[in-house]
Amino acid sequence: MNSKLRRTSSVVIALVLMSAFAQSFVGDAAARPNRENRLQGTWRVQVNPRNCQTGAPLPSFNLLMSFHRGGTLTEINSSPAFLPGQRSTGLGVWSHTRGNSYKAVFDAFILFDSPTTPGFKRGVQRLTFDFEVYGDQATIEASSQFLDTSGNVFANTCASATATRFEDGAEDED
Repeated sequence: MNSKLRRTSSVVIALVLMSAFAQSFVGDAAARPNRENRLQGTWRVQVNPRNCQTGAPLPSFNLLMSFHRGGTLTEINSSPAFLPGQRSTGLGVWSHTRGNSYKAVFDAFILFDSPTTPGFKRGVQRLTFDFEVYGDQATIEASSQFLDTSGNVFANTCASATATRFEDGAEDED
C-alpha cells in the first residue's frame, strides 16, 4: 500500500477514535434524549450532485448515513458513477455546530481506477456535509474532493441533498 495512502487512512482512524474518546468525556448536545432537531440515528439521503464550476447537474443517487453517539458516522453510497466494489464504505466524524446545524467529514477509499475516461483514480474521496435538521427531515449542502494515492486533488463535486430519518415503521404505543 502506498505510504501516503497508509498515512491518510491512519489519520482518519485516529480522528474517529479521538473524537469518540473526547465525546465520552464532554458529552454531546446531539445525544440528548429528545430526537427533535438532532442528527444521531440513520438517515436516507437523496443526493443531487453538480459540477462546482458550472452548476451543471450530475446524476442523482441515494445513500444511507448513520450518525453514532460520540460523533462517528458510517455512510453507504449507491452512486452509479462507481463500479461494483470500486468505492469503500465511508467513515468519519460529525459534530453539532449550533442550533439545528451539524457538520460531517468522512472518507471513502477508491480501490481501483475506472477503466474509462473521465473516471476515478485509486485514492480517497473526502466529503464534507453541512446539515440543517428539522425533526425527521434535513437539508444538506455538500462538497467532495477526489485525491489520488499521492494526495493530489484531481476532481471536485458539489451537491445539495434532502434526508429523511430512517424509521422502523412501528407505531409508538402509549
